[in-house]
Amino acid sequence: MKTVERAYQELVDGLHSSGAEAEFGRVGQRVAESMGFRYFAYLGFGEADPVLISSYPKRWSEHYFGEAYQDVDPVVAFARSGRSTLQWTRDGGHRFPLRAQKRLFDDADEFGIRHGVSVAIAGGFDRFAAFTFAVDEVSSAHGRMVTESNDIVQLIGLTFHAHAEAKLGLRPASQDASPLTQRERECLTWAARGKSMEATAKIMGVTPRVVKFHLDNARANLGAETLPQAVAIALRRHVIR
Repeated sequence: MKTVERAYQELVDGLHSSGAEAEFGRVGQRVAESMGFRYFAYLGFGEADPVLISSYPKRWSEHYFGEAYQDVDPVVAFARSGRSTLQWTRDGGHRFPLRAQKRLFDDADEFGIRHGVSVAIAGGFDRFAAFTFAVDEVSSAHGRMVTESNDIVQLIGLTFHAHAEAKLGLRPASQDASPLTQRERECLTWAARGKSMEATAKIMGVTPRVVKFHLDNARANLGAETLPQAVAIALRRHVIR
């Protein structure tokens, strides 16, 4: 089994037995280290203040929010877009136009945060999150591993997010009207229109494995045994149209 596949299985096993934020942090750090990264970070945005679960140095987290870097961070902007994964480096950060963005990457460099990969997660209702692995030394090996296993890296971020919402109470009450996330509804809508997982993946710009992940979650959240049954329930409840 590949390193990334083992890491994903370790994540799933760990999250199933985790119920507190500190436990989520320990699972995320173990997975990061098993993949050769030094840090991990989950940063969620919604109606309240941003939620950060990470193994970053505490002083960096305090500095990041103290400088309001979340307002200019390219990773946050990328996460808001919901476009798959982003690899970033200290040197690449200097190509962004804003002075505050360049300062962000310079400051991160001082804390040993120099290269990473971030997964964009669309949560629906103008909510989104970013899941990041980072290292203190830029390495082509990390880049190759992430490129070759991009779909599993996405699943790691999506799975962490799903468990965090379910177990840590991060989903706001306004979402109670619909048991599905935006991505789950989108995948289910294309399924209702007769699109295969492969076709849906091309439309959404993700992999078939990610589409399957969202469809499986949608089916479970709707209490359906099959995908056609999930589509029927969603249409009946007007969750999708």
